Amino acid sequence: MRKIVCVLLVMLMPAVAFAGDGEGKQRPWLLKGLYWVKTLIDSSAVAGKDRSYIEQPKKPWAVELRSEATQTSMKATSSWYLDEEYNGSTTSRTDNGFSTSIGAWLGYRGYGFGLSKELTGGDGSTISFGAMGGSFGINLRINFYRSSQPELQGYHKAGDRAQQFQETLDMDDPIHVRSLFLDGYYFFNGKRFSYAAAYDQSLIQRRSAGSLVAGLMYFHSKMAYDDQSNWPLILLTNDEGRVTFTQANIGAGYAYNWVPAKGWLVSGMVMPMLTFYNRMNSYTYDILTQDGRDLFHLSDEEYERLYEDEEAYRSVVVKEHGMNSTRNKVGWNFDARLSVVYNWKRTYLRVYGHYNRFRYDNDESAGRLTEWHIYASLGYRF
Repeated sequence: MRKIVCVLLVMLMPAVAFAGDGEGKQRPWLLKGLYWVKTLIDSSAVAGKDRSYIEQPKKPWAVELRSEATQTSMKATSSWYLDEEYNGSTTSRTDNGFSTSIGAWLGYRGYGFGLSKELTGGDGSTISFGAMGGSFGINLRINFYRSSQPELQGYHKAGDRAQQFQETLDMDDPIHVRSLFLDGYYFFNGKRFSYAAAYDQSLIQRRSAGSLVAGLMYFHSKMAYDDQSNWPLILLTNDEGRVTFTQANIGAGYAYNWVPAKGWLVSGMVMPMLTFYNRMNSYTYDILTQDGRDLFHLSDEEYERLYEDEEAYRSVVVKEHGMNSTRNKVGWNFDARLSVVYNWKRTYLRVYGHYNRFRYDNDESAGRLTEWHIYASLGYRF
């Protein structure tokens, strides 16, 4: 946060430099402070660096034209089992659609601000923030999306009747998915390896180098479809209408910046991670007819009449029953990144990919959320 404030101050320098004469007494002190901040930003990025491996561009400012393609999907399976004759399972898959956007960014030494506009019909939004130092990197991403047509498949067995199904469900109130992702890295070979050279071009990697890396990753997600109009889906998923899960991971891996020729950089990072905190809360609901009877105990004839009678269908009551919380389950995860960069004298081109996967489960439910992002940026230094 301190570095962000510093960048804001540096951005104000031109306005201060051309301030009117009425501020003459204040200007020398303020300019002195701002130039001190500027020097701190310029020097901190290369402090302790081997200049034969890492170069700082002479032009500190940069403007970028940015584009992004992303997709987030969640696959969830719910099972119920009374005995050999009465059991079933339903798997639902939701996603935000294939989403692309284009925008622009302006910054100083890698710290700045950008705006983007959605180009396709992806039903979601993402807020992200990143900060990079000489030996560390921090990323925060908050993602929201809605899915009104989940894909369903599964089977139900009731006595002698067994039925498999696969369909796309049209929902009046969509499934809401929200996730928060926070990760941080420390690179042990910060003297010769630059994370910033691969992901924001505030530095340039001149010679190939690698580094051991340690990282922390936190993830929290919520999936909800507990609106009253969604009672058929709640019934199919063993009375679940809302699921939240939280994971915290710690890991170590390796990152490598390969410079195959002048101007080129190919950077990759792989990090296996131990999931030391892994909890899931599932919220169950009672699905009741208007006269208070549980739909699970209706006869086949009564259930069919319920679907045929629109007034009775819309009068079904969804009432929260309780919450089931899992014990902490130790597991594993991984993080993977890839970036390809080409630097001209003032211009640079970057293509960057990032993939994450998170799993959760309890005795009756299991799921997996996956996210992938591809960024492309064309930048100009000045």
